[in-house]
Amino acid sequence: MLTPARARELLQQTVSQVREGTFPYQPRPLPRRDWTLYDRAATHEARDLLDLLGSVTETLAERVPAWAEIPGDHIGRDPIVTLDRVRGLLWQSYRGVANRPGASELGLLGRELGVGRNYSYSTVARAYHDPEVLLALRTLLWLTNEPVIGEERGFAIDGSGFATAVAHHYASSRGRQRGTEREAGAFPSAPHPWVRNVANIGLDYQLIAGWKSWTDPAKGELSAFEEVFRMTAALHPGAKIQLGDGLYAVRWVVGEVAEAGMEARFLPRRDVTLKCLGEPAWPKSLWGLVKEPQEWLRAYHERSRVEAFWGAIKARNPSKVRKRTVHARVVEATLRAVVYNLRRLCYWQWVAGLDPIPDGMGPLPVEA
Repeated sequence: MLTPARARELLQQTVSQVREGTFPYQPRPLPRRDWTLYDRAATHEARDLLDLLGSVTETLAERVPAWAEIPGDHIGRDPIVTLDRVRGLLWQSYRGVANRPGASELGLLGRELGVGRNYSYSTVARAYHDPEVLLALRTLLWLTNEPVIGEERGFAIDGSGFATAVAHHYASSRGRQRGTEREAGAFPSAPHPWVRNVANIGLDYQLIAGWKSWTDPAKGELSAFEEVFRMTAALHPGAKIQLGDGLYAVRWVVGEVAEAGMEARFLPRRDVTLKCLGEPAWPKSLWGLVKEPQEWLRAYHERSRVEAFWGAIKARNPSKVRKRTVHARVVEATLRAVVYNLRRLCYWQWVAGLDPIPDGMGPLPVEA
């Protein structure tokens, strides 16, 4: 009979072995991939993304007409509508260029992007400070998930930072950070502020289903969990599992995941116990690590997909965040997230035959 004391001992022993890298884990077989399809997707990426960007923003214009209309109470020359500025910023982010080159490319590609009228680099700069632009980007992040709603098994959450200076590398700073600070969820200190981000990534299609960016150094990674997870749960109510590293192995997080009807897989600390302490979902989330550790860890190690996501998005955007103000930096980071989703949809169009254009029928965030 497995007594509570023996169960706690087995749990702590398994967690220690996993953290030390000595657990005899049996890895899953590697899936076979047709790399020819990936090659085709890469060679068609720019054209496909240009078309998809126009289609997705047109869908958004139908859902939120105010963003595609000129306000009736303006004075003087007609302003550039919100979605035209969003289209320009998204293409600028995809190309990784500054404001002036970004504005110049509108003269070449404005019609393909669906931009009604070309505008200057100063309009591009002002768009980064417009709250409506940020709201439109968050809604686009929602829309880009519509093609895979009901298709995702689960999600993996993790945070990382974008540099705001050239001599500024997140992984190096993270490696120098002390263990107590890492366990508390604090971002590493640096001479220049990070743009802090948390993303929740789908396990099957690797799309961002939850995102938050901020610059306040007083706020740690765990503070963004509730907002990011609620967006994910609203988008994908049929998901079954939520993965994350040890930072998220706290009772209130496990409880929130359980309330959404999902199973939590967070690797706890070495001194973990099965005491619920007011949260019934806590021992349930860890019992598999006692009885069936191979199966539990096989699901948990899919968390590596979110780490691969951060490597991919930083490889695609190796430059620093250029903007100087808080709001503009959040907009620039959110642009990278939306462009990442658009690029993934373009790839899945070739690799899995997925229709990347949202149907425009699902619910939008309440604030939109």
